[in-house]
Amino acid sequence: MNTMSFFIGPQEIILFLIIVPGVIILLLIIAAIKYLNRNNRPKRVAKELEKEFNKYQDSLFSEKNIKDYYPVKEGNKITLIRFDEIVDFSTSNNYLFLTDVNGKDYLVDSNLMDLEAKLPKEFIRVHKSTIINSKLISEVKKLANGRYDLVMKCEKPRVIQCSKNYNEKIKTIIDF
Repeated sequence: MNTMSFFIGPQEIILFLIIVPGVIILLLIIAAIKYLNRNNRPKRVAKELEKEFNKYQDSLFSEKNIKDYYPVKEGNKITLIRFDEIVDFSTSNNYLFLTDVNGKDYLVDSNLMDLEAKLPKEFIRVHKSTIINSKLISEVKKLANGRYDLVMKCEKPRVIQCSKNYNEKIKTIIDF
């Protein structure tokens, strides 16, 4: 018969008494560090995020930067649209619309004459019913009748017809 017997001698007991408490203490230290880090991290991160958010919010709508936006009413809220994202202002059926680079139209509570005086210099009138952002022209097509079609940089295809009365303005922008 083959039986196994284990004999625990003094060396094994000493080794057991040294290693096991050391491992247990090490595990307790690791657990304590994880616990402390878990509890401090959210507070620290939350404070840092709040600080960055406040800095961003203050810089975004400072008096200096608010002039870079055009306010548009949407229901009971006002949306601020950056001027460099506005493709054009155009009238249709006695309404004035703003079109952004995503192709979305917004109803504007103004008229083209007042708007033309308020807009930055990159906005030019190309038709009695249209003001465009000259920085967003991607292509100019000269038509046989002496007019121009302007293809605008926009997610949806957007071609704007220009009136002959405004050809000189278009030529000065495009330099030809």
